[in-house]
Amino acid sequence: MRRFISIWFAVCVSSAFLSGQSREELERQKQKAFDEIKMARELMEQTAAKKSSSLQRLRILQKGINSRDQLIKALENEVSLLESEINTAKEQIRKLEAQNQRNRDEYARMVYYAYKNHTSYEKLMYILAGNSISQAYQRYKYLKYIAEYRKQKAREIEKLIKELEDKEKEMNGLRNEKLSVLEEKENEQGKLVRERNQRSNMFSELRNEEKRLKSEIEEKERIAKELENEIREIIEEEARLLNAENIYSALTPEQEMVGNDFRKNKGKLPWPVERGIITAGFGNNEFPGLVGSGINNIGIDINSARGTKVRAVFEGEVTKVFAILGANYTVLIRHGEYLSVYHNLVNVRVKTGDKVLTKEVLGEAFTDENNQVSMVHFELWQEKNILNPEDWLSK
Repeated sequence: MRRFISIWFAVCVSSAFLSGQSREELERQKQKAFDEIKMARELMEQTAAKKSSSLQRLRILQKGINSRDQLIKALENEVSLLESEINTAKEQIRKLEAQNQRNRDEYARMVYYAYKNHTSYEKLMYILAGNSISQAYQRYKYLKYIAEYRKQKAREIEKLIKELEDKEKEMNGLRNEKLSVLEEKENEQGKLVRERNQRSNMFSELRNEEKRLKSEIEEKERIAKELENEIREIIEEEARLLNAENIYSALTPEQEMVGNDFRKNKGKLPWPVERGIITAGFGNNEFPGLVGSGINNIGIDINSARGTKVRAVFEGEVTKVFAILGANYTVLIRHGEYLSVYHNLVNVRVKTGDKVLTKEVLGEAFTDENNQVSMVHFELWQEKNILNPEDWLSK
């Protein structure tokens, strides 16, 4: 019995630990999706006053749709996890009931035996009937053991009954939680349908503005190419000034240390804005059903509210501050062999040569008056190699 309880307890503790980890991860995913949906909704409300279906507004809506998709998937996973926990609870209840029945049967046999030998006289006669003093003593010990064992079984039965009651309460709680999650999932699916219909309407409006859309995309491509060329020239110029084949070979010990610390923080870097959503990810971005909307992005575009401050993702030195026609200011910060790029800034607060700290404000993200939202373009480079910023920023 003790061995069964020990094994059962170890399994329960292990399952609870693993379940807790899964629940924690799901809660993190849900909260991230909720935050992104909320931000997308706020930005959509800001753009609603303009009553225009711009490409930027469409990107914000698409981000909200993607985040809601992620939320629904997290809810589906939560339902699966709850079903697994309910089945585990059922199996534990079944085992507890079986063990309780065995204890009851055994206790009943002992009660029957005690009934047949219930008087002190009968017990004494049983002891004295032994063939020797030693045997009589063994019978005395046996009767004492039986009495203690019966009490122990009674305590075990009481304990198992309490465990059964607690486990049934837990299972009922899990069932109610599952129903709540299913209801939440159904509500989110309804919202998703409405958002997809809204996206279809925006697609239709943008198709009617094909000329303007094409011009907007071409302008973005021009700015992106000019920015990339400018960064490459800056990297090459730094190497020429240091008379080195590349920057990495000419780093000071302090710069190497900053670069190593930067590398160690992969996946943990703070965002360049305190609050925002990625509306154009790294790589090719194209809307299904909207021909000609594809743009290859070597960084990420983050949308946020008007007046959003842009901040350094890590300590380093400002390598360059420059402007591109039609795209405001760009700030480059060196972190050893790494470069972080902050593009589309206004009211810049730093200059070339400044040492900056992690989360130090560099300027503000430019607000497009046509859309009433701010956007900052963020890139990461390791010398001439372009990195995916989403792999480096905290999740």
